[in-house]
Amino acid sequence: MRTPRARLPGITRKDRISHVVQVMLTVFGLSHTKHTIVGNDYIRGVSGGERKRVSIAETALSEAAISAWDNSTRGLDAESALHFISRLRTLSDLTQSSNAAAIYQSSQSIVNLFDKILVLYEGRGIFFGNASLASGYFERMGWYRHPRQTAGDFLTVVTNPEQRQAQAGHENSVPRTSEEFEQYWRDSNEYLALMQEIDEYQKDFYGNNDVTQKQFKEIRGKLKAKGMLKKASQTISFPMQTALCARRATQQLWNDKASTFTTLIGEIIIALVVGSIFYGTPETSDAFFSYGSVLFFSVLLNVLMAVTDTHNLYKGRSVMAKQSSYAFYRPSADAFANVLVDIPVKFVVAVFFNVILYFLSGLAKTASQFFIFFLFVFVTTIAMSMIFRTIAAATVSLPQAMAISGFLVLALVTYTGFVLPGPDMHPWFKWISYINPLAYAFEALLVNQAHGTDYPCSNLVPSYPNLVGETFVCPVPGSVAGETFVNGDSWFETSYDYSYSHLWRNLGIIFGFLFFFLVTYLLATELNVNSSVGIEVPVFLRGRLPKADSKLKARVDIERPLIANGATIEITSGEPTRTKANQSVFSWRKLTFDVMIKGNPRRLLDEPSGWVKPGSLVALMGVSGAGKTTLLNALAQRMSSGQVQGEFYVGGNPLPASFKSEVGYVQQQDVHLETSTVREALQFSAMLRQPRDIPKSQKLQSVEETIHLVGMDEYADAIVGLPGKGLNAEQRKRLSIGVELAGKPSLLLFLDEPTSGLDSQSSEAILSLLQKLAMGGLGILCTIHQPSAMLFQRFDRLLLMARGGKVAYFGDVGENSETVLGYFGERAPRRCNDDENPAEYILDMIGNSKGDEFDWPHLWNTSREANEVTAELDHISQSPSPKPPHKHDAQTQQRGAYPVPLTSQVPIVYRRIMQQYWRSTTYIVSKFILGIAGTLFIGFSFFQPGNSILGTQNAIFSILMVCAMFSSLVQQIMPKFVMQRTIYEVRERHSNMYSWTVLILTNILAEIPYHIILGVITFAIFNYTVFGIRSSEDQGLILLFFVYFYVLVGTFAAMVIAPLPDATTAGRVTTVLFSMMLLFAGVFQTPTALPGFWIFMYRVSPMTYLVGGVSVTGLAGDTIVCSDSELAIFQPPTGESCGSYMQQYIEQGALGTLLNPQATTDCSYCPLRYTDQILARSGMYYHDRWRDWALGFAYVIFNIAATFLLYALFRLSLWGAGIKRVQQMFRRNGHHTGV
Repeated sequence: MRTPRARLPGITRKDRISHVVQVMLTVFGLSHTKHTIVGNDYIRGVSGGERKRVSIAETALSEAAISAWDNSTRGLDAESALHFISRLRTLSDLTQSSNAAAIYQSSQSIVNLFDKILVLYEGRGIFFGNASLASGYFERMGWYRHPRQTAGDFLTVVTNPEQRQAQAGHENSVPRTSEEFEQYWRDSNEYLALMQEIDEYQKDFYGNNDVTQKQFKEIRGKLKAKGMLKKASQTISFPMQTALCARRATQQLWNDKASTFTTLIGEIIIALVVGSIFYGTPETSDAFFSYGSVLFFSVLLNVLMAVTDTHNLYKGRSVMAKQSSYAFYRPSADAFANVLVDIPVKFVVAVFFNVILYFLSGLAKTASQFFIFFLFVFVTTIAMSMIFRTIAAATVSLPQAMAISGFLVLALVTYTGFVLPGPDMHPWFKWISYINPLAYAFEALLVNQAHGTDYPCSNLVPSYPNLVGETFVCPVPGSVAGETFVNGDSWFETSYDYSYSHLWRNLGIIFGFLFFFLVTYLLATELNVNSSVGIEVPVFLRGRLPKADSKLKARVDIERPLIANGATIEITSGEPTRTKANQSVFSWRKLTFDVMIKGNPRRLLDEPSGWVKPGSLVALMGVSGAGKTTLLNALAQRMSSGQVQGEFYVGGNPLPASFKSEVGYVQQQDVHLETSTVREALQFSAMLRQPRDIPKSQKLQSVEETIHLVGMDEYADAIVGLPGKGLNAEQRKRLSIGVELAGKPSLLLFLDEPTSGLDSQSSEAILSLLQKLAMGGLGILCTIHQPSAMLFQRFDRLLLMARGGKVAYFGDVGENSETVLGYFGERAPRRCNDDENPAEYILDMIGNSKGDEFDWPHLWNTSREANEVTAELDHISQSPSPKPPHKHDAQTQQRGAYPVPLTSQVPIVYRRIMQQYWRSTTYIVSKFILGIAGTLFIGFSFFQPGNSILGTQNAIFSILMVCAMFSSLVQQIMPKFVMQRTIYEVRERHSNMYSWTVLILTNILAEIPYHIILGVITFAIFNYTVFGIRSSEDQGLILLFFVYFYVLVGTFAAMVIAPLPDATTAGRVTTVLFSMMLLFAGVFQTPTALPGFWIFMYRVSPMTYLVGGVSVTGLAGDTIVCSDSELAIFQPPTGESCGSYMQQYIEQGALGTLLNPQATTDCSYCPLRYTDQILARSGMYYHDRWRDWALGFAYVIFNIAATFLLYALFRLSLWGAGIKRVQQMFRRNGHHTGV
């Protein structure tokens, strides 16, 4: 994207790209991961540090003249952070670019690489100058710098009244407030020199402004591709951008093959099902409705599949916004590339779908008719994809997009021309058919099928032998008296007002829709690219805003320390930090963790051993990729894949069943429910993780103490929000720690990078907090990447990991780090300097090129210290604790793994979900808009259809159209379920906060109140617009059916999404299942016409009973009044009346009614008498209405049960767990644990 047109002689574009990529991979230490997916917080990929380096490399490749790096070393160890900054230094020197970086906890080596340093204090600049002069400036001011304190830490501490220390004799002369610091700076010689330097630069620059601008334009012109606009910020042309984006889209498609194959398999299944349903349809007049049904479905199914594209577009929007801001490409280039890549995929799917469907269903078998069919279906699919892409690009949230898409599907399908033919459309909505690409496609498909064909009549009226003249007729629209066949052209002209002459005109119109919506899609992408980008501003509950002075402080001092100045971290209540000092040691021995990668085993942890004693603070350090987080997850029993083996003990005893609920785990990723407030998140943790015998009032009081403990009093009632919208990174980290502390872990606290991304003040506050917790008897183990010398000395012990998951050191840190420095000093090529950070020195020894000459794990395993560790582990395992690990252990054995019973878990979790729904206004409003507006639209589209044959059929189709909202409603629900499930599986399940059964049950129950209300409202709309006033019993039953329909939607959504990874895949599965349910409802193909092996599908489809029950309740018992086009008109023999001529036919059991028995010409015969006859064709009977409703709720119960079963099988790996339990039986004597 950034490869310039002007390159060195002989260097091709491909050569430069290959070279730059290799350099970046090497510079950022990513060469070993170049074929590994990046992943995210929920999808396994590269490690957290490596993912950060990918982001940094991506930004570096933008080759910007000015770059801003906001805390870009967060999550990197000291070596990697130094490596990155040194490359940034090199980049600045080589390209003469300017780079400004905000870096927390920077080492002295990092500080030395910068030219200038800017120091801010409460938003005021108090120093800007050479990096080498910054520390001296403040030392001359009168502030004391600790010998092992880096310049970065010193400059940060100077702005913290709680941590800074004045030099002896300067206590009363140094500035104290930010205003005093600023004034001191403005009065200094350094400030005067800075102003002079700025003046000289501006004089030189503006004095040669014309020349400078000319040179700049010339250089930019050489860099840019030919033909580009002068104002364009991109380097390459739009076609080149599109080509590269298309290449990436192809790679993403290949890496996500499961999603593509899911779509393909789903379409093949549907094609086989639909084709087999209409297989063997006789080529008579009875086939007309079947032809219409199969052609209608061929268009409908591709439209439903196109809706699922919306999910994918939203998943990639944030990446597109970021990369387009780097001027890599225009948003429209990426959008157009995705379209180009999607077309071949849709073509392959269309080939399988259309070939199978066309020939299996027995459509016209000439080559021209098949290829016309294929062309129209494929082009219509692409056009519909453009429409839904436009909706996704123009909206700001997925629920909003799904609501609009759902309503649009309803409108397009209703006015396709099949369920509501053109002659029956009401004038107020008929215009929709003129702007509906599906209407033009369906007309073309139908006339292509029936044109020029005469279909034998399957049922003449009357059916006497030896009929001659015009004394008989076929009771089908378009028939001619005296003919034993019906011409296809006459049929579709009379029934639908279609014409074969419109065939190629319609293709042109569909292409017009395609290109029009392609343009709108690209425009919407350009104009709405940043709709998902927000700012980190706290949003408070109504009426819970902090006081004015607090708001001002919060607005000004955004990046204040984690523990607010002046706030104590001591426990001020009479109760100590822990209810009772914990005397049980947590230990592990010879721990291994193996995973299968491309069929080959790979060991990520290679027999680390160690312990965490009560009241100790243990640091887990190592270079990136050493397995620190992996070890932490294994110790916390959080592994969900791979195989963990080793020995785990608590007080010399095997791990208790309640172990997960007795430990706290602060993850590196701050995963929280976006709609909760800080206080609610902590209360949720406290209510579920503190033991049941603790009163609720005491739990809530402990939450208030925790809020104060982590310094979030001002933000206690702030909504968490999403990353980038709501709490900032520091506040989210506070919340993560607070959530674990609110659970009152009685045994251990694990923390994964708790200080990552925080400045030295906040990091110092975190470590102070952890020390206080340790003093209360809590054992703490935390990974840490970039500890300063001051932070490092706060730890009691160090567990150092080398690459390969091996231990390089486990022992005491010692006072002033003397113990650990002594160990490395005896073995390393050099000793730690007096002014050097011990942590950086240690990481340097095991990570840099010099350290590679030493096998540090081997040196450790053969050392005296390692033997002492082994002896201590033997002592721990051979001296089990004589009493329970903590005072609640006896109760723990009784209650099982969860601190509170299921009966208490349900209302707590249910309350949180209902809060989420109440605050998700977009979701709730979108749901009600889709349901209410959709039903209003259907009601007035099929308004008072009348009692004709076609009117009754239209009323049945109106019920089908209500059911057509099913798929859109389901796809609205699934992202909400995924959000709750993700939080549960990533964080809450591992802490045994509540059972997975509670997760499923509460998510299902949360939808029911809204669906009951929606069912009542939509019943009133539909019933009185389509059916009118009926008996109270009938109206009451229809109401119950509508409530059942929406409850079915909620339970079906839960069943489908429960085992699947994401809403996109689940949406495609929903489309397949819903299509089959609708297809087998008995309307598109009657039960008697179904092949025998498909009868069971008709009987198991919930839509059979829903459509049938509502239809018979609202239509049964009415008399048919045929319209003029439905009357069969023929001539009686000369001298006979219509009544005498038809008497024998009627006595033989004719289903219809003769309207003019006395007439001697133009006999008018209505083929049917009662609506029950139409209903009976589809197996719908009035006496089954209550049975249908009861069977409907049987499906609700089935969906709920299937949700539990599928989640257990696919998300909990039930069968895999069973196999591993058998394996554990053979290791039980050694207390081995397999995960």
